[in-house]
Amino acid sequence: MKKILFLLMLSITFTLSSCHQDNDDYMTQATIRLDAGETLTIERVQAMAHVTNLNSRHVVSTADFTGAEVQIELLRGAYQIHVEGIISYTDQTGMHHVRSFRAVNDYVELVNAGTSKAELNIIFLD
Repeated sequence: MKKILFLLMLSITFTLSSCHQDNDDYMTQATIRLDAGETLTIERVQAMAHVTNLNSRHVVSTADFTGAEVQIELLRGAYQIHVEGIISYTDQTGMHHVRSFRAVNDYVELVNAGTSKAELNIIFLD
C-alpha cells in the first residue's frame, strides 16, 4: 500500500511539474517613423497609417501620430505600410509649410521580439 501511494504521489508530482506555461512572444511594438530628410523638421503629422500583414492580409490602421512617428502593436512578420495625410514642417530657412504627403513601403520586416522599427520616406503630393 505504501508503495502504491508513493508511486501515485510521484506520478502526480511529475505531472504537475511538467505542466508549465509556454509563452512564446508573437507580438512586437512596431515604431513607424516618417523621414523627411535632414533639411526639414517635422512638427505635426495628421495622417492615417495602414499596416497590412502580407501573410494573413490583416490590416491594422491608426492615426495616433506623435511627431513624425506612430507605434502599433502587431504580430511579428512581413508587412506593407501605407501612410497618407497632411504634414506640417519647417524648412532650413525657417519657413512653415503644410502639405499633403504619402509614404509607402511594400515590404517591411517587423520581426524583432519587443520592438521593431520601420522608416518611410515622404513623397509630397502637391
